[in-house]
Amino acid sequence: MWRTIASEFARSKSAVAGLALIVVIFAVSAFAVFSLPGSTASQWANPGTWTSYPKAAPPTWVNALGVDAPQTVGLTLNNWTSSSFDAPKTYVYAASTTLDWGHTVTPSGFLFIPQFVGSAYEVSLTWTKPDGQEVQMVVASPTSGTNYDLTSLQIKQYILQFVQSQTGSFLSSVTPQQELSGLFRTDGSQILASPVLKGSYKLDVQVTSSAPLTPSPRATLTLVGDSYGTMGTDNFGRPIELGMLAGLPSALELGMLTSVVSVVVGVLFGGFSGFLGGRKDAVMQWLFLVVLAVPALPFLIALSYSVPLNLLTEATFIAALSWPFYAIIARSASLSIRSQAYVEADLAMGVSSLRTFSSHFIPRLTPFAVAYTALGVPGGIILGQILSFLGVQPPNIITWGQLLNDASTYQAELYGWWWWVLFPGVMIVVASIPFVLVGFSIDRIVSPKVSAK
Repeated sequence: MWRTIASEFARSKSAVAGLALIVVIFAVSAFAVFSLPGSTASQWANPGTWTSYPKAAPPTWVNALGVDAPQTVGLTLNNWTSSSFDAPKTYVYAASTTLDWGHTVTPSGFLFIPQFVGSAYEVSLTWTKPDGQEVQMVVASPTSGTNYDLTSLQIKQYILQFVQSQTGSFLSSVTPQQELSGLFRTDGSQILASPVLKGSYKLDVQVTSSAPLTPSPRATLTLVGDSYGTMGTDNFGRPIELGMLAGLPSALELGMLTSVVSVVVGVLFGGFSGFLGGRKDAVMQWLFLVVLAVPALPFLIALSYSVPLNLLTEATFIAALSWPFYAIIARSASLSIRSQAYVEADLAMGVSSLRTFSSHFIPRLTPFAVAYTALGVPGGIILGQILSFLGVQPPNIITWGQLLNDASTYQAELYGWWWWVLFPGVMIVVASIPFVLVGFSIDRIVSPKVSAK
């Protein structure tokens, strides 16, 4: 029978396509498991990790649709030169980098990170615009590895002075967006509202110390753009594509565990119920109908507050409420098998119930169980994501439901952050459809054979 099933399965285009997609999904999941560091979940929960990423940025491919949304640009300053001066003894390390800016909008952030071994008492930055105008910034007593952005007072005060010199008016403070205008817009009294200067920008950096810095300093400049990656970022700057990748292994694990446990329990319980018949069948029917009547979501939410939650316990809870669906179907198939002559012959000859069930029922119910195991995976995935959306999930994992919950919390639909909602929803569908294709194909093949002799 298995050879016939395999032959018919291979002739089904939808079954082969579904199986190929499952292989791809599991390959991507394995890549996520082995490539992502174990600290990914903790980093995901730490907003400080994503300071150099654009906030609520759409995917970069929206630029092909006519949207001017610059990508994040990271520049590394290399080729440092060094010089020293006496009275007092001073060491100066210098490097520069250039940037071509062709957008009509400014970036959304400016982040400078110096790195050095030793002690420096000053880092000087000279930002030269395409028209030759220079903006001087000085960071006194810098700390290696510190992020100096537009909210850093030592950067902010110099840009404020430059903007005031251009506008000719006193400003008590400037916003980060106004600081970016000072760095990127056309100079003059209307610098805060003038067009963006296109062309080549230059950054010169000098690190000054009273002792040699060995090795030479390093520094990076990140201009945070308005678009990022293939799926954009959320309100914290976290890449949506990272959430999609990190959420795949847990979604598959939960779906597979839930489906296998619920199908095995349901098929064995329902199959044995149909085989026994009579009063025993009625009692077993009553049992799985009672479980079927339990409201799943409220029950699972209540359990989550009383039992420490991990993927295994969550899968067990879901399976404990899902198996009656398969028991009902297995019982119907078992009643059909029980009416066959070879079963009646075994019963008449006094063959034990366990042996009869093992030899005649289990082989015929197994293909059915395989089909419904595949069909049960999407149910486990979707129910797991629904629970995550409601705030019920194991700690220290990333889930697509959690992303949708965050999108709802921060009103992504109100602000037009469609990518934050679209991609988690698409991933739930993409991870589910291949199992549906395979499950329906197997069910269509094996259903006529369940009662076959």
